Amino acid sequence: MADIGRKIRDYLTVPGTDVVLPLTRVDGIMAGPTLLVTAGVHGGEYAPIEAAIRFASALEAERIKGQVLVVHLTNPLSFFAKSQYVVPRDGKNLNRVFPGVANGTVSERIAFAISRLASTADYWVDMHAGDIHEALVPFVIFSDQGDPRVVSRSKAMAQIYGIDYILQSAAIGGGTYAAGARMGIPSILAEAGQLAQVDEGAVTTHLRGLENVLRYLEMVAEKLDSVSQSHILHQFAWVDSPATGLFYRSIQAGDVVRVGVVAGVVRNPFGDIIEEIRVPQDGVVLFVVTSLAINAGEPLFAVASP
Repeated sequence: MADIGRKIRDYLTVPGTDVVLPLTRVDGIMAGPTLLVTAGVHGGEYAPIEAAIRFASALEAERIKGQVLVVHLTNPLSFFAKSQYVVPRDGKNLNRVFPGVANGTVSERIAFAISRLASTADYWVDMHAGDIHEALVPFVIFSDQGDPRVVSRSKAMAQIYGIDYILQSAAIGGGTYAAGARMGIPSILAEAGQLAQVDEGAVTTHLRGLENVLRYLEMVAEKLDSVSQSHILHQFAWVDSPATGLFYRSIQAGDVVRVGVVAGVVRNPFGDIIEEIRVPQDGVVLFVVTSLAINAGEPLFAVASP
């Protein structure tokens, strides 16, 4: 560690752009691992952004062994534009372009800067929520691909985060936890919060999860809090809209559904049904969009099953 017993507020610059990312670095008083915490990869995911701010504010160097790096707001361009899913300057989903490109578009450059920071860390927690028009039940994702030690540590982090549903699957291409797995860094993506709300319950879920990660990694002296056993899911079916129109859903986040059940319909502006959307597999609905307006190719919902 460069400094001992220091807490520094700074900005991470994204080379080749005017983007700067608020960063808190806490250097503990004793040697230990480095934990990277990121939030706001999608601009409308407010609960984890608030959790990152509170987590960084409350951390004291005297309590920490090792180093904690907290990026409070990874995607300020989308945040201040109130843009769902994509970065307005290049139309790309930041969580689909990791580990990024040094001389790429602005999204790729942000991803590259974060990946470089991640390369200095031993563990990575990326906090998410349902975006501006997404209802969601809390869940944690980790990759089951790559080094068995990394997979095992990632699974343990997911289990102690304290969320009921854990999705263990091959990583979504370009996602943070996928990049972490490829870099050999135990990583999780934790989802809690929805609908662009600073929901206190979701903020607390993230804060408790982060605290338990610190305890699991023995970066603080307190004992690990016990958590209830999670439901492990493997199959993750993501359903996109086949047409542009008005989406009328008949499922809710958290519903247990059966394959073939009608999840909703897409209608034209006259109210005529142009597409009927059915559930692709048995499982639990992890998220569903709540926006009436929908464009072809945009996500509608996702179902996961054991």
